Amino acid sequence: MVFYLLGQGSDALYLFAHLGLIAFVGIAGMFGLVSFARLGKSKPGFASLGFGVGLILWMFGLVVYTYSYLITSVDLPYLSLADIFYLLSYLPIILGCFGMLWVIGPSLGRINWLLTAVTGVFLCLMVVVYGVIPSIETLDTPLEVLVTALYPLLDDLILVLLLPLFFAFRKSIFRTPYTLLAAGAFLIALGDLVFTYVNLTIGYYDGHPLDLLWFTGSIAYGYGFWRLHAGFNPRK
Repeated sequence: MVFYLLGQGSDALYLFAHLGLIAFVGIAGMFGLVSFARLGKSKPGFASLGFGVGLILWMFGLVVYTYSYLITSVDLPYLSLADIFYLLSYLPIILGCFGMLWVIGPSLGRINWLLTAVTGVFLCLMVVVYGVIPSIETLDTPLEVLVTALYPLLDDLILVLLLPLFFAFRKSIFRTPYTLLAAGAFLIALGDLVFTYVNLTIGYYDGHPLDLLWFTGSIAYGYGFWRLHAGFNPRK
């Protein structure tokens, strides 16, 4: 946070915004795969595999974008290989969210699921009105419209899938590893939604403070995987 506060406009922050994020996301993803190797075909193992693979795919997207932007100085087309990796990363992360729901779902009541559905519909409407529609108004091709709309909608889906975990926190059902993994997924999805909003308003730039959401999410992911790997009871 201090680096982002004091280093605005510097070359060091410019590079860190690219290379540092690749490192943080990649390390967190590797921790997820290591955690899965230990936990195996258990409920938390399923979540670790989904989140870990999703992070690795997202890292590949960052690598493609950074190589094109920093090394070759070539603007990527839309849809690019980076977009393909970004979009592919959503599926395993969503499966990871389902793995978390698999752990805590039986402990939640009908009212919890009803509140989740109502809140989810409200969030979806907000994302469509303030994120999707403004983003696609100036686009020309159906492919551009589809890809641009998918990003915020998939981020919204992740947030909706994480909503039941809030009720688990209130009931003290969740334990530290799962809380950290949920926080990682939440912060990264929120960072993507904030990225969409910032681009629509003031415009995103390398080293923007919203990067901290992605960095913090990667840290939460990595520490959560480590806590699972360290021997926490998979039933908790």
